Amino acid sequence: MRALVFVAAVVCACVVSTSAPTTPSPSSTETSAPATPSQTTAPATTPPVSPAAASPTATTVAGGRYASAELGYSLDLPAGWRKAVCSAGIIDAAPMRAVEFFVDVPEAEEHVGPGTRLVGVRVNQSQGLTATTYLERDASQPDVRVEPVTLNGLTGARAFIATTGVTYAFAVAARGWMYHVERPYFGSEDEQLLRIMSTLRILDDATGRPAAASSAPRTVEALADAIADAFARRDLSAIAETMEQCVTVGAVPGDASIQSRAAYMKDLASQFAAGTSIQVRARPIDDDPAFGRVMRSTWSRSGEPDKRVDFGLRARGERWSISSILYRAF
Repeated sequence: MRALVFVAAVVCACVVSTSAPTTPSPSSTETSAPATPSQTTAPATTPPVSPAAASPTATTVAGGRYASAELGYSLDLPAGWRKAVCSAGIIDAAPMRAVEFFVDVPEAEEHVGPGTRLVGVRVNQSQGLTATTYLERDASQPDVRVEPVTLNGLTGARAFIATTGVTYAFAVAARGWMYHVERPYFGSEDEQLLRIMSTLRILDDATGRPAAASSAPRTVEALADAIADAFARRDLSAIAETMEQCVTVGAVPGDASIQSRAAYMKDLASQFAAGTSIQVRARPIDDDPAFGRVMRSTWSRSGEPDKRVDFGLRARGERWSISSILYRAF
């Protein structure tokens, strides 16, 4: 249950994201001090790690120290871990609402849904709440307990499963925001995820603004024409250029997952190789009450009934792109 609730929150945040993902740059690896319980309700399982100073601007791609200049926090990541392409980043700046998450798979394998192993960081306006009260309000199960802790020198709180003592979240308040680091709970301890969560540190500064987008403008009509042309030519590079870095994929109605563009293009290449033919209707561009602007396509394969697949279109600033792939009944 806890895993489903947490991953659903990540997926929903990324689906409504309006900020472009930022690109991290390398930095050195450092570690941080563990959380220290101020009172004991169940045994803490945080492993000992050593303290380190916080860098104001460093970020990292795969392993080492990740630091967000926009949100003003850092995490230490093991080798092979990176910030997910599908991280929403800053969704709203006032009041603050942001989500970033971290995975240990290559970008071409980035699928996020129920069962995904990850660490997520949510940053929200604190609304005057203490970390303890915040985590108590966020609890999704009756067997969750919350206790005060000191996390890397800051007063905070940890949330844990009462029956096992397994920590699944920490929270600390700073600069009027609540920093909430969490992992899905799949029924047992995960020492590596716990170590990552316990390295949360708050930096001295935060811009509180998403990185500015630099892509050239593209109208929705120009995008529709580009999509139709690219699929007609079965040109994977041209198709990829019409898409956002992260797309929502799923049946309507049904459950959705979020995937990196690289992961979706890998799946699409397999569809083409298996003989799938895709006909895209460039006009009209429809208005869907749930998904906004959409355009239709028909997917055909020998021996199988045709499938309707809609492409959800979204603008980031003045540039329109595919943001979702929606499988529908005719």
